[in-house]
Amino acid sequence: MFSNSKYSGKHMICDIQNISNIELLNNTEKLKEMMKEICYKYNYKILQEVEHNFTPEGCTILFLLSESHMSIHTFPEKQHIAFDIYTCRTYDSNQVYNEIFDYLILNLSASNKSICNIINRIF
Repeated sequence: MFSNSKYSGKHMICDIQNISNIELLNNTEKLKEMMKEICYKYNYKILQEVEHNFTPEGCTILFLLSESHMSIHTFPEKQHIAFDIYTCRTYDSNQVYNEIFDYLILNLSASNKSICNIINRIF
């Protein structure tokens, strides 16, 4: 079915669990700093930023990138973040995405039981 397909990039979808710093899960400024560090390191161009804080807790942050998008949605009551990034760049391997996942786990002080799936997007 996809034998003649071309890849349009990769999409990384993560469920980051058991985050010990609950206050961080409501801090849009610090979360945006982390996202900006990822963009700076991998030369992703931010076109627009959108954020929303929920009541009583939690937030969503979306970066529109020239390469596509990056998003975070927090669930403080479950010590959880749903993170995803899709870029239309082609990489020889998943190394960049693995580095981003490791960065998030480290900076969020999250469980090594967190899950990351990397999907090849196809035209």
